Amino acid sequence: MTDQVPAGFNEKYRIGRVIGEGNFSVVKECTDRKTGERFAVKCINKAALNPKDRSNLEQEIEILKDLKHPNIIKLCDVFDGDGPMCFLVMEYAEGGELFDRIIAKEYYTEGEAKKVMKVVAKVLRYCHAKGVTHRDLKPENLLYADETDSAVIKIADFGFAKLVTEETNMSTMCGTPGYYAPEIVRKLPYDSKCDIWSLGVIAYILLCGFPPFYDENQVEEMRKILNGDFEFVAPYFDGVSQQAKDLICKMLVVQPSKRLTAQEVLDHPWFNDIKEEDDDAPVLSVGKNLKEARRLTARSKFRAGVGAVLAVTKTQRLLKAARSPPT
Repeated sequence: MTDQVPAGFNEKYRIGRVIGEGNFSVVKECTDRKTGERFAVKCINKAALNPKDRSNLEQEIEILKDLKHPNIIKLCDVFDGDGPMCFLVMEYAEGGELFDRIIAKEYYTEGEAKKVMKVVAKVLRYCHAKGVTHRDLKPENLLYADETDSAVIKIADFGFAKLVTEETNMSTMCGTPGYYAPEIVRKLPYDSKCDIWSLGVIAYILLCGFPPFYDENQVEEMRKILNGDFEFVAPYFDGVSQQAKDLICKMLVVQPSKRLTAQEVLDHPWFNDIKEEDDDAPVLSVGKNLKEARRLTARSKFRAGVGAVLAVTKTQRLLKAARSPPT
């Protein structure tokens, strides 16, 4: 791979271990040779990309260059020449994923969940104001900047992000099936409200440790998403405030026009009603449930990939058949 490294990269950075992999990319640690500062470099094989994917890569770079927010992983350097590889040097989040930290804790409180939610909602408000929709908001993309207790949350992975104007809508099905908004499953034009739906799913998971629409039957899971069919399962939500439940209900609204905006999420009383006891009241079994959810996910990676896509396709066929007049 050395001969494929873009010109200038090796002079500035020393490449290290692999920390992540995608279909057409590998993420590695790298170190600035002069300062010793650590970064993450996303190594993308352009030769494997089709024209649409190349266009998406160009847009990802432009979006990351434009986004300047303390809670968004920063794009620090780009190495993209005539060769087959493109290297994106990113800020390195040494603290790891949010859920890994929750699992490691003895308990997790509603107050802590509230702080995380407020940060993510502020990032969405910033992005949406700039015309950027993330389109793949999920817990795996919520990272800690470092390993301290006061570490800053960072939003990562803008690979599916889209820059849209008021006159245009999105239509591409992308993201992660368990976080799809109903309009995406229905293949309808959609807007930035799809991020709010995903945020609602994250909020639910943060407060109980498992997703609101999960079902072993993938078509049934899509049906639940289409209908907004979820409940606050006892005893896991018994200690959660009514305000938190109310906010989740207002984010997981099937009709996008009735779903909250990012600003309306931040204006919700849950964020205004901050009490000292928020940090003293444990949320039941969140870490334990997350650990079990991680185990199930690891056991069924195929389900989260091809199998889930097939389920969405089958659901769409059923929807189309239901709309078709009898012959």
